[in-house]
Amino acid sequence: MSTLPPEKVMKAIAETQLKTENPPVKVAFHQSRKAVLGLTAGILLAAALTLYLLHASYHETTDDAYTTGNVHNISSRVAGTVISVAVEDNQFVKKGQILALLDPRDYQVQVDKAQADYKRALADFERLDALRNSSTGGGAISRQEYDRIAANLGIAKAALDDARNQLDYCTIIAPEDGYIGNKTVQTGNRVAVGTVLMSVVQDLWIVANYKETQVGKMEKGQKVSVQVDEISGHAFTGRIDSFSPGSGAVFALLPPENATGNFTKIVQRVPVKILLDRESTRGYEKRLVPGLSVETDVTLVAQKSGMHPGETITEVSIR
Repeated sequence: MSTLPPEKVMKAIAETQLKTENPPVKVAFHQSRKAVLGLTAGILLAAALTLYLLHASYHETTDDAYTTGNVHNISSRVAGTVISVAVEDNQFVKKGQILALLDPRDYQVQVDKAQADYKRALADFERLDALRNSSTGGGAISRQEYDRIAANLGIAKAALDDARNQLDYCTIIAPEDGYIGNKTVQTGNRVAVGTVLMSVVQDLWIVANYKETQVGKMEKGQKVSVQVDEISGHAFTGRIDSFSPGSGAVFALLPPENATGNFTKIVQRVPVKILLDRESTRGYEKRLVPGLSVETDVTLVAQKSGMHPGETITEVSIR
């Protein structure tokens, strides 16, 4: 006979029954929960894969892209000594602004000499011409003598013009608006003809090197989203402007020659020029410089009418 009270005995029997009955219920609950989670994860994965395939079918992306621009190398057209440098690195200059001055004294001497020779030749020609046109001395001047004096005048005039040009070349000016970069000249330097003194960087666009298998559906005017590595968190917009007339390999120093016995097909890349929208670059003009790494995403929806009315897509001026 049990020593436990009747109530405790009944409670112990009930707990024993619950312990023997609950495990199957819990197992079934956990199994159904895992099934629901697996089904949900499968649906989400399928939806994500579908969205990715839809996006990929209408977009072409590449990270083989960079910014570039017009870089005007400023060089001296005459030899001389630098007496003044009027600009500094990264300074903005306007077209026609003086960048540097060379010592003009030697060239001024050449101008003075050429001018004196021209005046003498002009005086000789005018005297001969007056004598030739007079009623008494016209017969004494031969045609050969007259042509020789006229030619001397032309030579003297050309020499004077050349001397003036050489003097003008002592003043080095900016060819376009832009920013000064790569300035290597200093006051007192002796420069030779063709010496690069500095560069003026103007405008900016993007060159994206897409695989030849990607450009088939691309058209001029299609919208492009641009991510610049230097400027994270901001997406620039632009449009395709043009396609290169040849792949990158065509313009290489040693173009490929495929007419050989051992041939391996290599996917080529075609440079695509992309112009940025001025509105998307507003406030970032000074940070957008040539040589930056970018990623481009072209939307392959065809633009039937090109750009929208009033929309301006051009090279971004570096201001």
